Amino acid sequence: MHQEYMTEIFEEADRLLQLSIDFQKQMLNETDFFSDDSFENEQCFNKKNSLKRIEGLEGEKIKINRREMVLAVVGTMKAGKSTTINAIVGREILPNRNRPMTSVPTLIRHVPGKTTPTLHLEHIQPVRDLLKTLKEKTAIKERQEIEQELEDNKELPELLNILDDNSWLKNDYKGEQEIFKGLASFNDLVRLSKALGVEFPFEQYAEVQKLPVIEVEFSHLVGISESQGTLTLLDTPGPNEAKQPQMKAMMRDQLKKASAVLAVMDYTQLGSEADESVREELNSVAAVSGDRMYVLVNKFDNAGKNSDDAETTKQRVSVMLDSKVQPDRIYPTSSLQAYLSNRALNELKKTGGLPVDELWVDDFLNQILGGVIEKDELHENIDFIRKNTEKKWEKSGFELFIAGVIKSAHEKAAVIALQSAAAKLLQNAEEVNEYLSVRNTGLNMDIQRLNEQLTSLEADIQDISVRQDEMNNEVKRTMEEINGKTDEILKNVRLSFEEELNKYFKSGKRKEQRMREEEKKDAETKKTQKPKSPVGGAPWSGITGMFFRGGVKNEHAQERDFDPNSPEITFSSYMDAVNFVRGIESVVITLQCDADNKLCSELERIIKELETSFCSTAEDANEKIARRINERLKDDGFTVDIKFPSVKRVAHTQFGVSTNLVGLVEKKRETVVRRRRQTGIWGTVCSWFNTDDLGWEDYIDEVKRIVVNIHTVRNEFLKKTEQHFEALKGDINQNITLPVQLEIDDFFCAFRGKVEQLRSTLFQSTEDNKREQQARKRLSEQLQELLYDAEGIKTDSEQLEKRVEMMQ
Repeated sequence: MHQEYMTEIFEEADRLLQLSIDFQKQMLNETDFFSDDSFENEQCFNKKNSLKRIEGLEGEKIKINRREMVLAVVGTMKAGKSTTINAIVGREILPNRNRPMTSVPTLIRHVPGKTTPTLHLEHIQPVRDLLKTLKEKTAIKERQEIEQELEDNKELPELLNILDDNSWLKNDYKGEQEIFKGLASFNDLVRLSKALGVEFPFEQYAEVQKLPVIEVEFSHLVGISESQGTLTLLDTPGPNEAKQPQMKAMMRDQLKKASAVLAVMDYTQLGSEADESVREELNSVAAVSGDRMYVLVNKFDNAGKNSDDAETTKQRVSVMLDSKVQPDRIYPTSSLQAYLSNRALNELKKTGGLPVDELWVDDFLNQILGGVIEKDELHENIDFIRKNTEKKWEKSGFELFIAGVIKSAHEKAAVIALQSAAAKLLQNAEEVNEYLSVRNTGLNMDIQRLNEQLTSLEADIQDISVRQDEMNNEVKRTMEEINGKTDEILKNVRLSFEEELNKYFKSGKRKEQRMREEEKKDAETKKTQKPKSPVGGAPWSGITGMFFRGGVKNEHAQERDFDPNSPEITFSSYMDAVNFVRGIESVVITLQCDADNKLCSELERIIKELETSFCSTAEDANEKIARRINERLKDDGFTVDIKFPSVKRVAHTQFGVSTNLVGLVEKKRETVVRRRRQTGIWGTVCSWFNTDDLGWEDYIDEVKRIVVNIHTVRNEFLKKTEQHFEALKGDINQNITLPVQLEIDDFFCAFRGKVEQLRSTLFQSTEDNKREQQARKRLSEQLQELLYDAEGIKTDSEQLEKRVEMMQ
């Protein structure tokens, strides 16, 4: 019954998508229906935007028919995006080169049973035309002159060879090597065209159905039912790859159309400038994608013992992305470890050995086994290889990612495709319905009144910009106040810690003094305990001892005196030192918690004031501007629905610092001079007389000391505290300021976009009013017929979305 219900909903979605596509084409085919106005807003209706709407709906229809879930993969250069895709697929499907390899988005589709990968380039005519243009350009100049122009990059002159022999360009490539060659040549062509000043036809590959596609079986999905849909990866150009504006525009467009987004970030580069652009891009995508976004933090195997652990890394990345991606959707992994270990385990399972002639085996031996086994030793160490490779696979953290994202996405592919299609259908239907309604009413308005409305809307847009500037200034003032409070609290923490540390120092020194006094007392006690003479304790032994005695010596070390001002505190046992430091640590934690609580309290107050100010400004704008617009248009039958975006309350992060002061307890070895009885006859004779000077000798001994240096403790705390508050400021910016700023920008952008959409439609109405009476009458009939059909599509789209929501 469930399968029948699913089939019925898919058929309905497919019907509505085709109906919407035909409807958009019908509007385009109507004579003089759209004007080629200069409005750039994507919400506005004109020929260019209508064509984009058709392409978007066609892409949704393809995904519905395939029940395809498209997971877009993005990342910074050298973050390991290609390696991650290879690890997901289970084989090296994308080449790893030192330069960017994805100039045009490429699909990688899971096809059960397809063990030999194939690359399809169906839409290659634009590339053929580009090759022709480049050949013509190079024909004008001598080859040597062109190579001289390209000499700044030594690789570029070699790229001219792809113009001499274009046999590499074809519709189908079979096997890994052919795919590598095809993709490499395709990307080199993009680089060469840029170097020669010829624009690559990126716009020809804007839609998913026109992209290059690799079909292969994903090893992690072998044996899983196909009934739930198809999973396809979308390898996108990175935001810092090749730095071509067209490529960046393509990436933004494809991310919006994808069913979900996987961001690959480099653990070793978190916080660097290279990641800044992808953070900004992903924050904007996360605002749209919501819970359809995942993050893979690659190269986590580089984490050292003092680095953030997996849970801390998840929290940190979540904060970096304004908490739009929750920690349970963030996966610290090592893609290279996962790829090599998984491929080796699959080979061992399939053939019982490893293909020594394949290049990846060299990487496996070095990266996974650490070079301890040579190729000629593989067959005799299979059990060792399997055991250690299984450990590496488990340690890579990739299994959690596969289960949580890839398998889950595959299982939900059909539902996700439906959700995406339903959302796109309803959004399109609402906008079309509103456009036709406003334009139909505007057709019957007086031209002078329409012009007055346009002038008023221009003033409304200016008013919106003024209010947005006011809010931006308010955010700036708020951040200055927050920074001031943070610095003030940090100063108080430092002062409090110094006071507490001095108390502990004095306490520790008192304990050390008591310990030294007890040691001396023990030494004195031992010194007075004289052994008996072997001859019965001759009475003249004391006289001889006094005769020869030149000073008092003992068999213990010549200890240094207790120094009350020394920063080092010495303890008799390791646990005494640990307990002492733990006492300081508890004070540190208390101080930090108090500071964080004070800061959180201040943040709550400051942000609440900011949110109140924003709500007041936004509601005021909504009330006054929107009401003003609606009241102006009400008499003429216009209604504009300007929705006020809800302001999400800021979720504060629980702040904390790693203190680990116990690690500051030192075990030191000191060299001391000790005295002991000499061995041999002389020492024995002297011992009979219990001499204090004769028959003794000096020797060097090492003594273990348990020491805590109070200066080291202070410096460590201050360093950690400084780092804590610096990180805190970053957290406040990422977790509070940016979300609030984004909320403000989103609201005013949506508000302004709605007004601009209305203005664009009214502008078309002014053009409509200039038509001849007969043409106006015909347009009125067209609008009414279209509006009737649009309302039907809107109603059906609303019903579809409700049915899809019930499936979740």
